[in-house]
Amino acid sequence: MLSHVKRGKLALALALVAGLLVAVPVTSAAAEPVGVVRAYEVEPVGGVPSGCTTPAGKGTAVVSGERGVHESQRSLLVNDVSTASHTVIVCPLDPAPSTSLSFSVYPATLQNGFLVSLNGRWQGGTAGTIYHLNVLPNGSIQWYDGARWTPFAAAGTVPIGAWSNVRIEAGSQSAQVFVGAQAVGTASRAGSAGVLELSGYQLGSNGTVPQGDRVFFDDVRTTAGRGFESEAIGAVPAGCVTPAGKAAAVVSDLRAFTGERSLQINDRATTLQNVISCPSVPQRGIDLAFSAYPLALENGFLVSLRGHFEGQAGEQVVFHLAIQSDGSLRWYDGAAWTTVSPPGVVRVGAWNQLGVRVASDQEEVQLTVNGVRQLAGGPWGMRRVTDITGFDLSSNGTAPAGDEVFFDDISGLTAPAVQPPGAVSVGQPVTIEQANGSLLQMPHASANTGSEALVTYAAHADATNSTGTRFATSADQGTSWRREDARNPFPNEQSYNLSTLRNGDVLALSYHTFMRAGNRSADVETKLSQDGGKTWGPVRVGAMTTPQTMKPISSTTSRPGRTMGGFVLVHSVVEDPDGTLYLSAYGYYDGDTRYRQLILRSTDGGLNWSTQGTVAYNGTQPGEGFCEAGIQRVADGSLLAVMRTGWYLNMYVSRSTDNGRTWSAPTVLKSSNGVPTIGVYPSMVLMPDNRLVLYYGRPGQSVMISDDGSGHTWSPPTYVDYRNSANGSLVPTGPNTLLSFGDRGANWSVNKPPTASVWSRTITLPPRS
Repeated sequence: MLSHVKRGKLALALALVAGLLVAVPVTSAAAEPVGVVRAYEVEPVGGVPSGCTTPAGKGTAVVSGERGVHESQRSLLVNDVSTASHTVIVCPLDPAPSTSLSFSVYPATLQNGFLVSLNGRWQGGTAGTIYHLNVLPNGSIQWYDGARWTPFAAAGTVPIGAWSNVRIEAGSQSAQVFVGAQAVGTASRAGSAGVLELSGYQLGSNGTVPQGDRVFFDDVRTTAGRGFESEAIGAVPAGCVTPAGKAAAVVSDLRAFTGERSLQINDRATTLQNVISCPSVPQRGIDLAFSAYPLALENGFLVSLRGHFEGQAGEQVVFHLAIQSDGSLRWYDGAAWTTVSPPGVVRVGAWNQLGVRVASDQEEVQLTVNGVRQLAGGPWGMRRVTDITGFDLSSNGTAPAGDEVFFDDISGLTAPAVQPPGAVSVGQPVTIEQANGSLLQMPHASANTGSEALVTYAAHADATNSTGTRFATSADQGTSWRREDARNPFPNEQSYNLSTLRNGDVLALSYHTFMRAGNRSADVETKLSQDGGKTWGPVRVGAMTTPQTMKPISSTTSRPGRTMGGFVLVHSVVEDPDGTLYLSAYGYYDGDTRYRQLILRSTDGGLNWSTQGTVAYNGTQPGEGFCEAGIQRVADGSLLAVMRTGWYLNMYVSRSTDNGRTWSAPTVLKSSNGVPTIGVYPSMVLMPDNRLVLYYGRPGQSVMISDDGSGHTWSPPTYVDYRNSANGSLVPTGPNTLLSFGDRGANWSVNKPPTASVWSRTITLPPRS
């Protein structure tokens, strides 16, 4: 028995089919349907388009770089130069009882004509040509009924030596043909049997012996949407495959969103993962939409987009998303998963409408659930995605079992114009420096002198004993950059921090400290510039002192012959009106089993530093312990610390109302949707309008905004850049603008591009509400 919902959908489907039987006046011009466009721009010149085939004994149609429609560079060329075979290409469609096929065509020479066919299956399952059209040398069109040709469009309908658009609206009884916006005639089937489905199209020259036809095709648009109604129950859908070593996902009649059939993933084995892999038209970006019904979700299910990365030949997963057992969402960057939504976003035991959208720049994937954007994520690793060629649907992992999910109405459309997730505007990256075969990474210190932006970054591996830094400046707020070796205050150190003081001086403070006798003090090295970083005074060696003995933060050292101090110094200083400076430091007291986060205090311009207090320490804290704290004086006058705790672990917040002497118990940092925020190397900027901006890394680089200015509440994160290793920095440049900094992957990054680089991006905040 059909449910009342299915009865209603069946009635609607029957009404639509009945509508196809009604003759359409040839003067009507139906609107172009939404579909996927094949423009050939990402396909290799001289190759057969991906997914298409050349029938045995036929000449090959290939991608050409000679011409394209709408200022594009490539198209498909049918070029018949043989008297022994005609040139043919066959391409698949999503199987459906009706379809729309449109294309731009440029007959450069047409000695004999060209053929356009829609292939499929007749009732009973026999495959064949369902509709068969011929464009003759004079531009007229005829159709074939299986026995003879019948003309239906006059000479000149398809012009020679010019681009024109042809559209075929095909149903189970007839196909209406449009040229431009004008309906020019109706073709009948190439046989008398009933039509089960339309599942492909064929383009070719006219006949075997004749030659001289040279025809370009571009922007081939086809209806997208797979409902599985004509596919065999228990079978893998046509065109899709089960990867080796995986269990199959098959067509089922147990439930459907529309019609009677859907695709079922039913994971009952602890040794096999259920996976189906389906192709899409190769393109930049995609708009993948489908209905999903998780009947049982013990572990979750995965949605992956396949394609290629810059500089790598093989097809692989380029975006990887997961719907977890509690209905929350997460994405994978090649190293770890990041959860980005609360539970219950995807409903179990109900149909959900999911959209996986990647714009043509292919920097970000967004996932919508029931029309609401719920996820924004990046690619698998640091390399640039060059195209998207297919998608996978699967259960979650090999060993787990118990996931049963139904999918219906799958469509993979042309890349959409994806809007950024939030009101924060992020500019395009500007390369500060790039190099092949060198290391450039982690621009974790920057400053704004008023006339210039300054940034420093590492030119060495991410290791304690590695040294070498770079220094760059911009006089146009990040539009362009200049490397300035002669102005680098610490070119041979591991790294250093930059701060613009209230009097205009710029303070450079070395990241590493070096132990003094007794282990309760360590050397701190600084330089001071009184001309905006153009020149620097001599190295000042001061001291960091602690109330307890320290143990070295590392057994290796960046300075041969010196033992590392117990703490490293991070981020810009916080300066009070009276000149008192506060600084973040993390490391170890003797006996500590995890990192300890301190706040230091200086009253002599940053030369010497005393310990003001411990911000946070927990010897059993999961991960590395509290570290890398970004500390800021916030709108309510308190000091706020946001801290890292480890690799892809939650960040924590703590607050002091007595200038850093005592701190509140650390709590997990959460955005307004209640999701914990993971990250590393957080830093904060209090804007002139008292909005507090938090910038942090891994995965990528992100910003969060506290409209209350004090970090009591936070917006959801906005990703600034996904293909970034971890450590960046942020500096204000105007009332609502900032410059952010990042890299294209550290030496240990996943899928790192061959060219190392550091970049800047302008961040513009929305007007205060």
